[in-house]
Amino acid sequence: MTSRIPTSRRWRRRAAAAAGAFALAGAAALAAPTAASASPAATTAVTTSAPSAGHETRTAPCDSGYVCIYKGDIWDGSSNHPMVYSFYRYGTYNVANLIGDYTVVNCQTGGAGVKGFTGSNGTGSVAWDLSVNNCNSGLWTSLTSTNSVRVYA
Repeated sequence: MTSRIPTSRRWRRRAAAAAGAFALAGAAALAAPTAASASPAATTAVTTSAPSAGHETRTAPCDSGYVCIYKGDIWDGSSNHPMVYSFYRYGTYNVANLIGDYTVVNCQTGGAGVKGFTGSNGTGSVAWDLSVNNCNSGLWTSLTSTNSVRVYA
């Protein structure tokens, strides 16, 4: 009697599904933000690059309770302004590569504010301060000197 090698269609489908699941898990692990990149706990710390030809980036809305930083002036009529950072929890966050003009939108509730600092971890001088909700207007400014952001109550 010969032993049968499991090469049936069902076995091949199961093997292919398992391989696909591992590939998806690996891709998700690579895409997950690290703790060092958004300490203490930014709910979303997204960095984006310039869109390639044929790929258009849409300006995402800043939800209630969040502070969002967008590349460029989001009120210029163009829909191509990627959200670079989004913060929900109070705390101090180091930010990187904010060179040029950005729009800071404070959609927090209850009078919470946000400040930009010239040093890392909330050190240095205050570069800008949004102590009011400006969800309908935003602060358009150069963030080149900003190295950290503090979200406060």
